[in-house]
Amino acid sequence: MLVANKSNGDRLSLGEKWKKKDLIGIRSSEKFHCPECGEEVIMKLGSKKSWHFSHLAGGSCEYEYDRESEYHRTGKLALYNWLKKQGINAVLESYDPIMKQKPDIAFEFQNQKYAIEFQCSVIPAEIFEKRTKTYFGHGVIPIWIAAETLIKRKTKNVVGLNNFLYLFSRLHRHNWNIPAFCPISGQFINLHGAIPISARKTITSLEVKSLNQSSVQHLISPAAERFPFMKAWQTENRKLKSQYLRSPGARKNRFLIELYRNRLSLLSLPPVLGLPVHSSPYIETPSFIWQTYLYLDVFRNFKRGDIIYYSRIREAFANRVKKGDIKLRQLPVAGQRDAWHTLAEYVFLLTKLSYLDKIDSGTVRVVKDIVMAASIEDQLKAEAEFFAEHQNKIGHLIFNLT
Repeated sequence: MLVANKSNGDRLSLGEKWKKKDLIGIRSSEKFHCPECGEEVIMKLGSKKSWHFSHLAGGSCEYEYDRESEYHRTGKLALYNWLKKQGINAVLESYDPIMKQKPDIAFEFQNQKYAIEFQCSVIPAEIFEKRTKTYFGHGVIPIWIAAETLIKRKTKNVVGLNNFLYLFSRLHRHNWNIPAFCPISGQFINLHGAIPISARKTITSLEVKSLNQSSVQHLISPAAERFPFMKAWQTENRKLKSQYLRSPGARKNRFLIELYRNRLSLLSLPPVLGLPVHSSPYIETPSFIWQTYLYLDVFRNFKRGDIIYYSRIREAFANRVKKGDIKLRQLPVAGQRDAWHTLAEYVFLLTKLSYLDKIDSGTVRVVKDIVMAASIEDQLKAEAEFFAEHQNKIGHLIFNLT
């Protein structure tokens, strides 16, 4: 850590400009204590690592599970100095006794309080969610910034994201964003949009900017960025289906077993069962799985002209979640939305694609049946025709365009 309390309770921040000889003089006559736990800490003024305070061996500080690395300290200092250069009254490691939390950086901008957490290691989701909820509960907007080392780039628009990184997801004006930072290169890496393919793979747009090219406004209000995702979506979806069939546990896969019992083939499912929607990050299960479950439980039981109550769709979805067939994500930074928005968006998408017709807020009518392809060749042809006709509609709903 970079801040400690002196014996009289005054803060001493190593993030400010100091001469080493002055700090050595202070250290020789002063004891320092952790602002959180009150335990004694040591001031370290080495030449290889940034200056910092460290708990004594065997300490019991609550924050010690997330031991600070040199990478973390360097990044935190860089972000702090970046804010200061913009005239922002930022405070480094300011422990709040009311919230009982110590954000890496606290600052106020346009009469709103913010807390930056530069996270370089994986912490339990429960801790992440608790900190986030506490910030919001005290009128502070948390900005969780992931270390760039946690981001696994696959291709230009495909990134490996695990459930921990999804916790960083935030919504600004309908747009998904995950901010990351690399203190070595001094660059922000913004992940715009989040269109999950699987539990660990996402289609997104990566924007890379140096600190000098960025401002606090960019961090707080990231600009929306539309990108061509449909081709990548189709390619990655096909890959994922093939991986499911080739996996060692395919014969015991509950989803594949259910398809077999219903005389369905994974590779011949129609494209309407496996579509992206804006709120997809709230569901961990791949879209072609949870949407096929809806077909099996609801849509296949109704023909053209039949009425379906939305409550039945919702109940079928909830039952699959309860049985563990559909897994959800908690996205604490994104606000009050949840997986029900994802479900509602998919039903709305089906109305835009003329499969359903909305009668009122709780009722839809079947307009077009969902037809299974007779062969893989027929499915590929149907998929090409489907996306040629509908990809613009899907894109407009993903990016909230009119």
